[in-house]
Amino acid sequence: MSNNEQNKIIAGIVAGDQAIITAFYKKYLPQVKSFILKNSGSEKDAEDIFQDAMVFIYEKLTDDSLQLTSSLGTYTYSVCRNMWMNSLRKNKKEIQHESILSIVASDTEDITDQIEQKERSYVYQKCFLKLGPVCQEILTLFFKGLSMKDIAKQRNSTESYIRKKKFNCKKRLTELIKIDPVFEELKTDTK
Repeated sequence: MSNNEQNKIIAGIVAGDQAIITAFYKKYLPQVKSFILKNSGSEKDAEDIFQDAMVFIYEKLTDDSLQLTSSLGTYTYSVCRNMWMNSLRKNKKEIQHESILSIVASDTEDITDQIEQKERSYVYQKCFLKLGPVCQEILTLFFKGLSMKDIAKQRNSTESYIRKKKFNCKKRLTELIKIDPVFEELKTDTK
């Protein structure tokens, strides 16, 4: 694929051009399906993984953090492959056909790190939303760098109360994260 074609596809994905997105799916989904079907997956698994990869790629494209060292198709395939391999590892299934396309190892490791970071961020956000509104507000202000004194003023409270409340909120957030099943999977993946 030429740079011009690739730039047109990237622009189409960012703009939400259905014709370009549909053509991209038709061209690259079969490779992903083939890999996933050979590795304990179903067509539905392949479609789900491909969709997740497209969301991941869309986010990277829209915030200009995607640095392509290969074609967009190869990159998409490697993201899908890594997502599926992570899923298999979590479910302790064996990987049969690991390489259909040759992908640079450093790119693969980088993608895996990015996926794991997204999963950690997802766990944090999910658990954060389980906290009460007071905890959410105090922790948000704290993570923005406000001092306990400033948070106390903003909440019309005492500094000692805010300190204690922040401590309890962080403790509760940590507890929620530790019992989250996705966090448990991430923890076992790193061992």
